[in-house]
Amino acid sequence: MGKRILPSYRLLLFLSAFSLAVFSVVFSSIPVTAVPVIDDGPGSYTVSIIAGQSDKGLKDGSSRAALFNWPTGIATYKDGAILVADYGNNTLREIKKGRVVTMNSIASSGAGNGGYKDGPIKDALFRGPNNIAIDKAGNIFIADADNFRIRKITPDGIVSTIAGGKPGYKNGPARKARFGYPTGVAVGEDGTLYVADRRTHTIRKISPRGIVSTIAGNTNPGYADGRGVMSHFKEPIGVAVYDGVVYVTDSGNNAVRKIMPDGRVLTLAGSPEHGFRDGSRTNARFSWPTGITIDSRGNIFVCDSRNNSIRRITQGGYVSTIGASKGPQTPAGLQRPVIGKRPAAGSKGTGALSFPTGIALGPSGDIYVADSGNNNIKKISRDR
Repeated sequence: MGKRILPSYRLLLFLSAFSLAVFSVVFSSIPVTAVPVIDDGPGSYTVSIIAGQSDKGLKDGSSRAALFNWPTGIATYKDGAILVADYGNNTLREIKKGRVVTMNSIASSGAGNGGYKDGPIKDALFRGPNNIAIDKAGNIFIADADNFRIRKITPDGIVSTIAGGKPGYKNGPARKARFGYPTGVAVGEDGTLYVADRRTHTIRKISPRGIVSTIAGNTNPGYADGRGVMSHFKEPIGVAVYDGVVYVTDSGNNAVRKIMPDGRVLTLAGSPEHGFRDGSRTNARFSWPTGITIDSRGNIFVCDSRNNSIRRITQGGYVSTIGASKGPQTPAGLQRPVIGKRPAAGSKGTGALSFPTGIALGPSGDIYVADSGNNNIKKISRDR
């Protein structure tokens, strides 16, 4: 498979190593009162840890005792169970009824080294699983980034490779196609898969017939709207589909872009100038947006990773922050509190988001976040 490729955002964890706490967080199993996250736009929210600790590791069991290692992707089942791509452990984990279970056996995970093997899920090997999508039939699709493949798990637990194999850039029949570093995957209503191919700066499509094509971007990184391959992206990481429109977190350009059904690429919000600012369309600022999900009303939720924040974007392009543990710096070097009280300089609380990269919505509308730098899974619930 060649040398393992580590995404730059793992290295950039150092930029957020001293993120300050502004959330009051509780484990959902402990009966104490959480402090609501105040947001004057979409409402107020409460944050809780549902699985994992701040320490990294690989351990199943109760949600509180379980350990993760840089979880990046997250998806939810109709019954409320949660599926996590545990990138650093090369495993897929399931959270259900307060328990965490590794789907592919811990023994087969290669003790952190990962590998490549199809077959029954208990024997399957992954290498750097990054993001996950689930279709309406219950099939699971994984962007197996360090294997340069898109993998599939059927409801009866059989893992197969549906596209890719060697690193590169090549369209055509899925098994002969090549990806540079597939990080994001989403599935459309008709079964079409959309892939954010980070290293080739493109958005790829896998048709139900198994043909891979490029729908936007080209191998020359840049920032330009346009039609199809005439547009330019820079290290796109996340992808989601809503009402026939494909939404992309164009991470290297600090923007959220959308690909219309006719192939036009438009910038919904953000710009190549990184920062932290709410506002309309290109006046808003992000810093390395990654995970993306969309609710039934078309509201878009994005992990703004370097800002340690979750941002909300309306269909009209207005950006607001629903939860943040980092805000603009004050002259004294302290973090200006976005929510709650100002923490002491250098403090770090269990509630601080640290480089969140994965995001999904549950059946009841709760937001689930793979908080990568904290090695845990958080829930953000809107106060009702």
